[in-house]
Amino acid sequence: MNGNLTLVFSVLLFAGILVPAYAASADHIVINEVDINPPGDDSKSVSEWVEIYNPTDSDVDLSGWKIASTTILKKTMTLQPGTVIKSGQFLTYSYQSLWFTDSNESVELRDDNGIVIDKTPLFADIKNDFTSWQRLYDGYDSDSSNDWKFVTSTAGSSNGKLATSQDSKEITVTASSDKDSYLFGETATISGSVSEQVFIVKPFFQPQQIVMTISGPNFNKILTMYPDLNLNYKTTVKLDKVLGINEGLYYVSVTYAGTSVDTGFSVGFESSTAVEKTYGSVSITADSPQYIPGQLASIIGHASKIIPYEGMKLVVKDPNNKIISEGNLYPTNGEFKTTVFISTVNTVYGTYEIYAEYFDQSSTAFFDVVKDVKEDTPISIWTDKPAYGLGDTVKINGRLNQQWVSTLDLEILQTKQLSIGSSSAGSDSGFKISDGVRILGDGSFVYTFTIPDSEIRLGDYRISVSKSLGAASTIIHVVSNPDDYVASDAPLTVYSDKESYESGDKMAIRGFIKNPSGNSSYLTGTPVKISISHEDGTPLKITALSGPQTKYSDNVAVAYVFTAITETSGNYLLNLDVTKSVFTAGKYVITSQYLEHAATSTFSVTDALDLKDGPIISIDKDVYGLGETVYLTGIVPPTGDNSVTISITNPDGTGSKSGATVDNQRFSWSWVAPISEKVQNVKIDDGKSVTKSNFGLYKIKISVPSYSKDIFFKVSPDPENDSLSTTPIFVSTEKSLYKAGEKLKVVGNIIKRVQGSEGLVVPERVTIKVLDGTFPFKQIHESSVYPTQGGEFTSLFELPITIFSEGTYSVKAIYSNTQANTIFGVVNDFTFGIDGPVSLLLSTDKSEYHPGDVVVIDGKPNKLIYLENFDVSVIKKVENEINCGSFYCGSDTGKVTTIRPSPSGSFSHLVVIPDSTSSIGTYQVTVDADFETKSILFNVVEKPLIIKPNIVIEKENRLSESIVSITTGEKISDDATIAPRVLSGSLVTPIRGDESLVNLKVSTSSGICIIGPDADCLVRESTRKQGQIYDVVEVDGISLNVRYSGPDVRLEKFSILPESSTTFLPDTDWNVEVIKDDQISRFYYTVTYKTLE
Repeated sequence: MNGNLTLVFSVLLFAGILVPAYAASADHIVINEVDINPPGDDSKSVSEWVEIYNPTDSDVDLSGWKIASTTILKKTMTLQPGTVIKSGQFLTYSYQSLWFTDSNESVELRDDNGIVIDKTPLFADIKNDFTSWQRLYDGYDSDSSNDWKFVTSTAGSSNGKLATSQDSKEITVTASSDKDSYLFGETATISGSVSEQVFIVKPFFQPQQIVMTISGPNFNKILTMYPDLNLNYKTTVKLDKVLGINEGLYYVSVTYAGTSVDTGFSVGFESSTAVEKTYGSVSITADSPQYIPGQLASIIGHASKIIPYEGMKLVVKDPNNKIISEGNLYPTNGEFKTTVFISTVNTVYGTYEIYAEYFDQSSTAFFDVVKDVKEDTPISIWTDKPAYGLGDTVKINGRLNQQWVSTLDLEILQTKQLSIGSSSAGSDSGFKISDGVRILGDGSFVYTFTIPDSEIRLGDYRISVSKSLGAASTIIHVVSNPDDYVASDAPLTVYSDKESYESGDKMAIRGFIKNPSGNSSYLTGTPVKISISHEDGTPLKITALSGPQTKYSDNVAVAYVFTAITETSGNYLLNLDVTKSVFTAGKYVITSQYLEHAATSTFSVTDALDLKDGPIISIDKDVYGLGETVYLTGIVPPTGDNSVTISITNPDGTGSKSGATVDNQRFSWSWVAPISEKVQNVKIDDGKSVTKSNFGLYKIKISVPSYSKDIFFKVSPDPENDSLSTTPIFVSTEKSLYKAGEKLKVVGNIIKRVQGSEGLVVPERVTIKVLDGTFPFKQIHESSVYPTQGGEFTSLFELPITIFSEGTYSVKAIYSNTQANTIFGVVNDFTFGIDGPVSLLLSTDKSEYHPGDVVVIDGKPNKLIYLENFDVSVIKKVENEINCGSFYCGSDTGKVTTIRPSPSGSFSHLVVIPDSTSSIGTYQVTVDADFETKSILFNVVEKPLIIKPNIVIEKENRLSESIVSITTGEKISDDATIAPRVLSGSLVTPIRGDESLVNLKVSTSSGICIIGPDADCLVRESTRKQGQIYDVVEVDGISLNVRYSGPDVRLEKFSILPESSTTFLPDTDWNVEVIKDDQISRFYYTVTYKTLE
């Protein structure tokens, strides 16, 4: 029995299992509770109050904030300077008598800029008692009227906290006994640790206990304890018969925060009887998969448990099943080692078998013996890689193919740095090693060295070995990104460092010769000839330039030829200046020639300062947020101007002027957008107010004596999702759908027309027309308005019930010679043009309510008529009442409320249902409208019980198999149907160092690899990255969230669940493969099921 066991269990709480607090908790200061009708006479005392709450993690300065009534009196309270609400704090305020009305009241919370931070629904409170409107939970906000409840007030204290969802939390618990077996009278010590300390919050705050259950023959004991400061725990159990301890096996279960782990021990008498034991696993390996005659094969064996004085029997057989070596090996430092010489006499080629046996376990391994194929050269040399990075270790291998000598002379030389543009160019002696290498008996040799970690060591290195019998060399490359290095097989290459250049740039032409000719380590032979010509083959005309030589054919200039010196590694470099006098705008061809080899490459030259179409001026983007910096850059023609004038116009018409200096025809300028929004209502003569804002369209005017240009940009509260419209005029309506009788609000903006060179803005009006949406598109309204200085305009139009029938209408805005259009819809419930009777249209917002809800009753006549009032009554129906059919049995109305209709003839009435079970039943609403009395019914039903879905977790522990199949599907549990939601697994590799040899692979039954090391697996590395813990993958039409710890760790974990919180895992088989040889591992998995609703 194992005395030490670790279990990792993932406690997963997902959205949909608990109330998703993260989706309903506000991220701003909220109005948490309001009492608009406290006990007593509100006109004689200041008793109405508002409670605000800070659900955020930071303190908030409330200086200048306002709490306002929005109906009738509209009284507004301004908070004092220096008012600060701390995180999680409640503040309660009272203001004046009759601060709020008792019905149809909505309360607003505004910041110091007048922006509405929070607003309540319409409330009604006619009880005149200690009940108040309060949020279901502190800070709970889903933008619904259902967020509120009407219950006994809790001023200045909590309304209740909402259970929060959390990301997956991993709890690790370990448990072990100090021995596997004990004798009577001994003391068993059981100890372990937990990964973190857990606290219980409800019903009161306390640390989580560790519960240990010890059970055995006629014995059961439960112990509780707490982890210490180091998260460890330990207890002892005296194993005496008088304490109820009997002979046999005892099981120990340790539970902490829902995570359990098991261990155990045995108790008995001392016995001399031999007990048969199984001693783990055995492995045997060779240090190489193949050998040649004359080499030594190194064989290493391992056993998971060493048996004293026990030897490992080893047998090595050739392909003919003949034993070439056998014997017994004894461990040294936990390993069994030996060597086998591969004979050079009558060598048998093929696969050899290694067989090892240790106690009752055995293992087999294989290696191949192949013929020694030698090259037809005296010496062969190669490296383990063609390219390396700084600080890498280079391994040089080689062998003698014809004659044997004891040593070879080795030289490692860094070649010149010209081809990489190093500051140490021209120094062959920057890095040099002169050494000797010892030749082994089989003629091979090995040498290693480390490349210094310095930028000047980038480049090529020539490695040479030599002796009187011959010489050999190879080239390695040291680059910044060796993983991206691709070697070329072409005999000659040429390329430029960029594909396009501007006049004044530096150009570097590089190339590589695969087999350069040279006469020493320091000198080279034939140089490389490089010529440059135009794309059409015409020669490049270069004057007064040293270095190039003109090449002629029949006294006609063909091209110019440059000479590049070849490095010993084969690299070459040529540096040129891209000057206007030589390289005009166009495309060019580079031709490189070395001996009989030639290579070509192309590049282009552009002249950014050749501005035939005028200056080039631009900004970095079109839409900015508050506080962002606008960057403007420009290139102007060579007119001799040394500065430009820049002016900026704000949306409200104000502006400022500045400038920028021109340097080599270029200039740059920056401007910081306002850091906050300004809200300033300006009263004008007609009593209307104009709101000025920092958001809107801005204009930059760039001027030089001979040219000017306007550039527009926008400052937006949501720059990521906003865009800039450059059309001369834009028009829209405030809403896309209106009710007949409402006011249509038309808004838009223009880009003002500028007249003359002085930038004079012509004050033209915008003409707005409202047209019928059907042919012949008759005009209904027309107005002309002046736009603001920022180009914005707005206008209001009445939508009379008698004119605007149900349908689609259009708005046309005309400015100068341009126009823009938009459409809107109108709904109209009134009937016109028929002789039918007038009837009353009556409705409630819902057909079913709960105690404490507010019923909204709406009504109006189907024709536009004049009415003095509506009489509304609401009564609760009695089950056994007498129904007289068409006969009058008495009054069926309760308390009557008289309501004056709106100008359109409609009314709205709120009824608060008492929050008690006695309110359950059927209610009748009766409305008397003079011309007709009409009734409708609604039901009040019991509030449904909120039942949290059950969670069922199935788990399997300590699986040692390499292939595990896990089935997920719906099933029945406790008369309820449950479906799989989460599949989690953990692979534990107990022996340190084996983690890189043991890995997981998770596949579906259709063969799709979800997690694993293979190239076709969807997830191959840890999914934990900045700001995320899951990767989303598409498998068989289902989007899955996959969490994975990554490979090569002792505890390899994964979780798979659907991306949608409302779906479940498919009914299928999941194949988990533990990729390993003979390593020890244990696999654990859990399937979390959720009850189907």
